[in-house]
Amino acid sequence: MIPIRVIAISTAIAESVRKTMKDPRYGFPAYTEVAAGSAPCRHCLRMISPGERWTLFTHDAFEGIEKLPLPGPVYVHAESCERYPEDGGFPAELRNSPRTLNAYARGGQLLAQEYVEDGNVDAALKKLFARSEVDYIHVRSTTAGCYTLRVERADRLS
Repeated sequence: MIPIRVIAISTAIAESVRKTMKDPRYGFPAYTEVAAGSAPCRHCLRMISPGERWTLFTHDAFEGIEKLPLPGPVYVHAESCERYPEDGGFPAELRNSPRTLNAYARGGQLLAQEYVEDGNVDAALKKLFARSEVDYIHVRSTTAGCYTLRVERADRLS
């Protein structure tokens, strides 16, 4: 397996949303409530369970990488949590949930897509990164379509 970095949203973004109740890019309002369902926190990459408080806001998955924006809804824990370590490998709590892996080249060019439902994320990542032109991979929920995290080659800079 090629060495990877798992990129969760930054602590600065998560804390800004929690403090201002607005997303930092567009200024759209954020919304906090007690979770009725479950979803991954895009900061710690652990599941937010029913009964916990979550905050929903608009996040641009291409911010800082591409010129063309790709905004969409994401959740974080309403209270502070520790950011997922970039060298932590693919998050265990997300391995068995349906995920879509979108492989991109610089310029936001979508090169390939893999659907993972059986927990075999490593094989899908290996297949996508076998293409030298793939710079990074967005992992998205297959059921809801929303952004979860970014995976990069550990030997390349963002």
